[in-house]
Amino acid sequence: MSGLSRTRVPVPRRLLFFALATLGACSTESLAPLALDIVIEPSRITAAPGDSINFLVSAQGGQLIGIITAYGDETEDTFGTGGARTARVTFRHAFSAAGTYQVKSTVTDAVAGQKDASVEVRIN
Repeated sequence: MSGLSRTRVPVPRRLLFFALATLGACSTESLAPLALDIVIEPSRITAAPGDSINFLVSAQGGQLIGIITAYGDETEDTFGTGGARTARVTFRHAFSAAGTYQVKSTVTDAVAGQKDASVEVRIN
């Protein structure tokens, strides 16, 4: 005998799956853009002056640049999305005076332009 021996070492299924999944994730194919869309959802539609309201903004598109939320009281917040296809951001705002406010969120996409969504809140 030559002193060499051959031993088969089974590859665990989890490791094999990980290797295949990793190779698949390195694809050079680009994804088709999603239809440009935006939704704004307030945590509540009525509040007292000084109380915070959360506004959940969900957006999708081909190459999102950013989201601007204008609160209707001459203030706004922005969030950069860095070219993402989807974004889900919570903006928090407290209105200082009683009244009815139209809160508008605008998403900007590098390819499809802009789209708005709005919601009305009452501060009393």
